Amino acid sequence: MQFSKAASIRILSATGGLALAMLTLPAHAEITILDKHKDGNSLLDPLSIQVGGSIRPGFAWNAGDEPGYYKNGYDTGTRFRFTGDYALTDHTSLIGYYEWGVDLGHVLKWDAHYDHDSPSNTQRQLYGGIKDDTWGTLTFGHQYGVYYDTVGVKSDVWDNDGHASANWIGFGGDYDGGERPKNTIKYSNTFGKWTVRADYLLPEDETYVADSMRYRRNSGMGLGVEYAIQDDLTVSAAWNQTNATVKDDYAGGQSRKYRQQFSGMALTWQPDNWYLVTTATYYDHYVPSKRDTADASHYFAGDGYGLEGFAGYTFKINQPYLDSIMPYVAQDTLQLKGSENYHANHTYLGVWTTIGYGFSFYLERTIASTSDNEPDTTWFTVYYDF
Repeated sequence: MQFSKAASIRILSATGGLALAMLTLPAHAEITILDKHKDGNSLLDPLSIQVGGSIRPGFAWNAGDEPGYYKNGYDTGTRFRFTGDYALTDHTSLIGYYEWGVDLGHVLKWDAHYDHDSPSNTQRQLYGGIKDDTWGTLTFGHQYGVYYDTVGVKSDVWDNDGHASANWIGFGGDYDGGERPKNTIKYSNTFGKWTVRADYLLPEDETYVADSMRYRRNSGMGLGVEYAIQDDLTVSAAWNQTNATVKDDYAGGQSRKYRQQFSGMALTWQPDNWYLVTTATYYDHYVPSKRDTADASHYFAGDGYGLEGFAGYTFKINQPYLDSIMPYVAQDTLQLKGSENYHANHTYLGVWTTIGYGFSFYLERTIASTSDNEPDTTWFTVYYDF
């Protein structure tokens, strides 16, 4: 799961401001290491710095071939956050945010508990900017894009999710605008019941697709809008376009320019203790081809669509070591058209349990029906959020 879940209280949003969380999710409080002093005269008095994080050990079991670290226990996405806010006035601040992902098994050299081909740590986000109560928020850097903020985050709420939304099924969410594109300018603001967002993706250096092929982002942009029909019902829509070049060093320098596009919508309803959401996203030259013969001229599937849905109900227990239980069911479908002949359907049955004191866990079963015979899998993930 790519979304860092937070409590149903005021939390730091992806743009460094304050937002209300969508779900009753694992509570954690940022640790303030430097607080503002409004009445002081020092240069540092307007500055606040906070740290936080999420440590996430987990296990997975399936009926097919699986990496050994799945059943031995591995790090499913530990991350640490650092947030800064410098008040220029009562209504305007300079903001900064850094999120560092760490594979603890890799860092500690627990050989049977990590993928030896993956990095031990990675930059998840790094951006800065300015926010104003009236004029909105403008940021630059490595950050969540418009699609994720507007559509993708709505269904990024169960454990083994993200298989049909644009979040991470393209070339890579750090590059193509699907999740956290690097080198991006983003603006967002809220006007009554409306929230608008726009981003522009600056060129990025080439990165290797495989042994012989390279991907380069030339430019990109996105637009998003949300409308709160009522307090518990929101409709959202987003569009993104990324201009990219794919080169193949082993095919005589073969290259092709692509105009990658995707657009999506989400409907989110939260009556009482329910969380209900459905999303739909259309793709054009966005999802890499599933054919074995893919090359630079046919690296992306022509078009396709993805559907996601989730329904969960939170039972509040409010006991010292058992805060809440949320059983849920989810479904997703990814269909690639044309000569791809690829489909993937997943049904998810799970329960998310909040213990308290920052601890929670997911127990989830993925039932798969795919053209590449993906096995069914059981997931168990523990969260410690602080």
